[in-house]
Amino acid sequence: MSQRTQADLTQRFDTCKRAALGEMDRILAQWLPGGQTQKREYVVKNPTRDDSHAGSFSVNLDHGGWYDFATGDKGGDLVALVAYVEHCEQYAALQRMESFLGIEPPDHAGGHAASPPAARPPAKPASQPEPPEWEPVVPVPQAALASIPSAHPKHGEPWKRWRYLDSAGHLLMIVDRHHLPPALGQTKPSKVFSPLTWWRRTATGEGKWQRKGLPDPRPLLNLDRLAANPGAPVVVCEGEKSADAAADLMPEYVATCWPNGAQSASKADWTPLAGRNVVLWPDNDQAGIECMEALATRLQSVGVASVRLMRLDHFDRLADWDGEQAAFKEGGEWQEHDDAADLLGRAWSPLHLTALASQGVLFRDPPAPAKGKGKTKSSNQKGKRRAAAQHTPGFEVRDQGVYAIPEDGEPRRVCDRLNIIAQTRDERGHNWGLLVEFTDPDGIAKRWNIPAEALISEGAKDAISPLLSMGLKLDPKRPARLGKNDLISYLQGFAGSERARLVDRLGWHGEAYLLPSGSIGQSGEALEFVNHGAELPAIETAGTLADWQQHIGALCPGNDRLVLCVCAALAGPLLRVLGLESGGFHLYGDSSGGKTTHLQAAVSVYGAPKLVRSWRSTDNALESIAAAHSDGLLALDEIGMCSPRIIGETVYMLGNGTGKARANDRGNGKPVRHWRLLFLSTGEKTLEQHMDEANQMHRTGMDMRMLGVPADAGAGMGLFQELHGLAGPDKLSDALKASVAKYYGTPLVAWLDSLTQPDNLAHVVRTYAPTLARFEQETLPDKASGQAHRAASRFALAALAGELATDWGVTGWERYTAWGAAKTCFAAWLAERGGAGDQEGTKVLDALCHLVETHGDARFTRLGVNYQTDAHAPRTPNRLGWRRTEDPSTANDFIAVTTYFIPPATWGKDVWGRPGMPSARQANKVLKEHGVLQLDHEGKTSIKVPGLKVGGATRFYTFTDVDLYRARRAANDEQEQVA
Repeated sequence: MSQRTQADLTQRFDTCKRAALGEMDRILAQWLPGGQTQKREYVVKNPTRDDSHAGSFSVNLDHGGWYDFATGDKGGDLVALVAYVEHCEQYAALQRMESFLGIEPPDHAGGHAASPPAARPPAKPASQPEPPEWEPVVPVPQAALASIPSAHPKHGEPWKRWRYLDSAGHLLMIVDRHHLPPALGQTKPSKVFSPLTWWRRTATGEGKWQRKGLPDPRPLLNLDRLAANPGAPVVVCEGEKSADAAADLMPEYVATCWPNGAQSASKADWTPLAGRNVVLWPDNDQAGIECMEALATRLQSVGVASVRLMRLDHFDRLADWDGEQAAFKEGGEWQEHDDAADLLGRAWSPLHLTALASQGVLFRDPPAPAKGKGKTKSSNQKGKRRAAAQHTPGFEVRDQGVYAIPEDGEPRRVCDRLNIIAQTRDERGHNWGLLVEFTDPDGIAKRWNIPAEALISEGAKDAISPLLSMGLKLDPKRPARLGKNDLISYLQGFAGSERARLVDRLGWHGEAYLLPSGSIGQSGEALEFVNHGAELPAIETAGTLADWQQHIGALCPGNDRLVLCVCAALAGPLLRVLGLESGGFHLYGDSSGGKTTHLQAAVSVYGAPKLVRSWRSTDNALESIAAAHSDGLLALDEIGMCSPRIIGETVYMLGNGTGKARANDRGNGKPVRHWRLLFLSTGEKTLEQHMDEANQMHRTGMDMRMLGVPADAGAGMGLFQELHGLAGPDKLSDALKASVAKYYGTPLVAWLDSLTQPDNLAHVVRTYAPTLARFEQETLPDKASGQAHRAASRFALAALAGELATDWGVTGWERYTAWGAAKTCFAAWLAERGGAGDQEGTKVLDALCHLVETHGDARFTRLGVNYQTDAHAPRTPNRLGWRRTEDPSTANDFIAVTTYFIPPATWGKDVWGRPGMPSARQANKVLKEHGVLQLDHEGKTSIKVPGLKVGGATRFYTFTDVDLYRARRAANDEQEQVA
């Protein structure tokens, strides 16, 4: 190259560099977007190595020089920066910069053509990518292993070095971790990661080690161990140090990670995990949890056998020991950004993790991806995903917080990041507000609906004070008054278009089903539950649906009462869809083998065993609990714990789906709670027996609202009939108890997800009527009573839910498993009831016969032929009425007929007002229909008896023993025929 040509090229470089300094902002926005200005440095992520956060790479805004403190890469001007970012030669970068800045090169302006050095080819047209000057070589050649640098040119020897090997043990890359002195104001050392890879110059074949990462897809750590242990489960961590710790804490797992942190998970090669059972262990921070939840979705597409996430909310305990058993104490430490290595450093051991796993609190399922508008399934864990913040003019929401952006001057930090999600209002269009979300200093996501009226209170204290109380921090570097005023302006100036509907109950809202963690199904807008005073059911998930099917669902077939309980749990969400009333099933019997276990199996459809509630509550408390379980299942254990004084009315309340009407302190009516649910109950006795022991009034309607199913299945094993290979019913019960603590909640999510698919709700409605008709046809005689049909509808509903869930892949059962179990349990209910006839009529006749047989002589005063009191008869204590017996010689068929006369007051109070007896109105109706009571000319059931004037009574309920026993025989014959 001539001196003139070289001088022209140098002049071109100088001209371009000077022009670039004047267009610094445009150039940085083009090639390094997203950075921040710190004093006179532009700090940004290094795009060539996928930084997880900015900090080590910066550009000087005065002269354009740049430096990467992590790798040592540097340059003196912006042309060199473009060459670095674009992976091209300096001359190619010069041409791109001239084109971007609109500078015409000398050959276009009539000057001498400046060409690059002769040894290098001319730049290719922009439409064709240039071949790279260097390319990576994997695996690293054997000859290069001897020259691996032992230290970083700037940071010295690494704190630790990790070697990434392929499945055959060949080196792919190295990652060094360096500890630097703590930054200003920090106590922990700063950490810098530096990859080390082997590269080859494409033109000459020359090779050398370079401090840069591999292009994607990048390898995972410990591929050699994965290949050596093909059946082992895998735990994936965010970094190499965490993976080492996880390997110690979970020795049965192969621990791995990917290079370059949370932001680079999408650039790793995850195919080696196909077919594996995978656990994801995120760091305890927002970015880590979001990264792992997104990675779970990616792994499912790769074809892993299962994927779960570690739960982080139990690591704040202190690891302890009870002899040789792992134990826990309060007072532990679990801070933001902590990981497996921190846990290992605090004396946690594999046995401590095993203890958490046995309690069912170590793992959780990842949130399922949204399906359709308004559909969300989010985790309940600390640090769940943040919704996007909406726009407020004059403010900007960044990861570091909310900033006020003045028209001139520097941005002012207002407070921690506070996202305004949407404007809210209730179902009537009242009670407007703002839905906000932020993360408190402990890393726990907080969500609150700020009433609009709170923003106009004095100093907006009703809005600001709760936020501060929940953990929001104003910027400490500014006066609190100024920060508060900016925060008020930020909230009041919200101009977003998003809307959310405030609701005060869980369950169905249109075609969307609201859970504590979000809604499933189609909804016109987001739903936000705001009744924070309610006691929410702990609906949550653990394990996978396949786990539940294998360890719980598989033990149900052959055990009819167990299947019925699970079907009842599935049927809860169908009540509102079909317009059916609330009701329940009651498992009763002396057997202690598994009634509570059956309830736990049922609630495993929804969540952990703690969802089983106790009958030992006041009726007011149960009212609140029922409202919280609306459109679902309520499980109540041991009815004997409930006071007999309130049990009857409580059953009525649960079945009617309505709470008490109450007034507030001003005398105005409070909103009445409503619900629609199925409930399961257990106890040693029936509801009637429980109430009779306390002399409480029992009604037939109570039994219809809570259908009693005897616990004894008749196989000599209590509630169980099929042991599924286990040694005995106690072992089967123990296996269920252990499994329900580990695997739960996933059937409900899958069931609701299926229900809310297009046309499935309509399919449920179309299917119910023919299903009920078929069920009644197979189980009831033609003359079955209305009560039997009413009970059959509830068993048929359970059967329908179980069969649909089976067809949709929820239960894992064979077809007709639920159908057969419902029929068997319904038959047991009929048998204990005495058949499908009208039990209320039989009960009335039996009760009156019992009265006559027990007290016919002792409590009825004898009358003579002329209806006068027999003076020779003994005195009658506690008299119920009078009786008159005809002489058999004068009677028809020579049968002595006794007629009984009972005054109305005694009839209503002493005969039918006793606990457990039907009401006098019900008894009169039955006795009139069966021709027992003598009627007057108007058809009234009490009559005037000529000549009988005793005790001041003028009318009497009158019947004969002949008519009474004839009616009872006829009723019994009818019951036997129906049965």
